[in-house]
Parts: sequence; structure tokens; C-alpha cells
Amino acid sequence: HTVRRQSIKRGEPRQMPSLPHTAESTVREEHFSSRRKQLEDYLTNILKMPMYRNYHGTMEFVAVSQLSFIHDLGPKGIEGFIMKRSGGHRIPGLNCCGQGRMCYRWSKRWLVVKDSFLMYMKPDSGAISFVLLVDKEFNIKIGQKETETKYGLQIDNLSRSLILKCNSYRHAQWWRQGIDEFVRKHGKDFLTEHRFGSYAAVQENTLAKCLVSWVVEYEDELLCLQATSAVFFIYLYFLRLSPEIFMKRPVVEGNRWRLDCILKRKA
Repeated sequence: HTVRRQSIKRGEPRQMPSLPHTAESTVREEHFSSRRKQLEDYLTNILKMPMYRNYHGTMEFVAVSQLSFIHDLGPKGIEGFIMKRSGGHRIPGLNCCGQGRMCYRWSKRWLVVKDSFLMYMKPDSGAISFVLLVDKEFNIKIGQKETETKYGLQIDNLSRSLILKCNSYRHAQWWRQGIDEFVRKHGKDFLTEHRFGSYAAVQENTLAKCLVSWVVEYEDELLCLQATSAVFFIYLYFLRLSPEIFMKRPVVEGNRWRLDCILKRKA
């Protein structure tokens, strides 16, 4: 604490902001807006102080994480701590042996909801453990009868059935409603089947089309290069997105149709 106090720069806020002590029942209706403004200023000042902003209790209270404000990841949905059950993968080799309950493990994770995917992270390190994509089989079930878990929540897609355990039925219903409404509002294009069985709708004027146009325009120059160099160039380009994306779904043949594996095989 001594080192921390000495490291604080002058001019930075060092004390907790104060809140009014008057009870809500004694405040007139015309003063409600100013009370809301005081609460907003209070939370803003707390989030400006690294010691309080990085505290896990603060992050849980305001439902934010390291990935909340990254614009390229799409609009922000609900976030929070959940207990997730191991297994549920529909890919051979990823599940634990057997189907009995004794095989399952429960782990505490931070769940993040986005428009086209859900993912959960390890609370201590922030490392992403798993990404569940929104696809045409995306579905949410609730209740012990459906999930074999008290206050359970089951989220299905083509590759996995993810089982979550909540604190109460009301908590499970809050997660179900929050996920379902957000995905159907922002990710409805991923919930239906599209041309050629694609998981995504047709997009106009995308970077991928620009890349194809560039390759066609400079086809003669590319022919002068070795095939491996050309494929490696395309690999580097798509590496900016994700080399681990599967180009053919559902995943039933291991990593054969993963983008980096396809490019390596073609090279």
C-alpha cells in the first residue's frame, strides 16, 4: 500500500466520490433527474480510478470486461459470471468419456454475448476459453427437465450444447431473455440458412471481394510467383481475421476445413 500511495500522481482523484444521504422517499419528483445525474457522476468517477475500475466486483456490477468496448467485435450484449458444465461438444474426441453425471465438471466463467457469437473467458486471466457461434440451429432451453440441471440453461448450435447453471430460475430466465432478444435483434442474419448452405448472408462490397478482384487483376504477376508464395500471401491477409475459422460447418471432420489448414494444404 505504501508503494501504491507513492506511485499515485498528483492531480489524480484519490478519494471516493460522495453520494447524497437523503432517502429516496423524501425527494420530490422534480429532483429525480438531478439524483440520476449524481449517480451517473458517481459511477463515472469510480471508473476513472484504476484501483476501483479493475476490481472484479466493479466489473461484475457494471457488467463489462476487456472485450466490452472493442468496436470490431460488434454491438455489446449482456455479460456476467456463470457456471458452465464441461462437455456437450458434437465433435468426436472433444467430450469426456461416457455420458454419466460423474464425468461432468463445473467451472466459473465470464460469459459475453455478441451479435454473432457467445464466448466465455477465465475470470483470473481473461483468456478466451470457447466461442459458440450463432447459426441456424441456435436455440435456448431452460429448466431442469430440459437441461437435467436445477436452474439450468442450455444453449445449442450445430457444434455444441452448452449447459449453464444459474442461481435461481429468475436468474436463468434473465439470461435466456437477454441472449434471445439480443441475438434476434442484432444477429438474425445468422439464424437462417443461406445460399450454398453458408452460415452468413450474402454481403456486398466486402474486403474478400476486393481481394479476389486484386488477384484477378494481377493474375499474370502472381503466375510468376511460386504457388506457395501466393497462397501464403492470402493466408497472411486472412490471418487478420482469424486463422481458426471453419469454412465448412458443422465441424465433423476435425480441422480439415479450418482456414489455416485449407491454405496449408493448398500450398
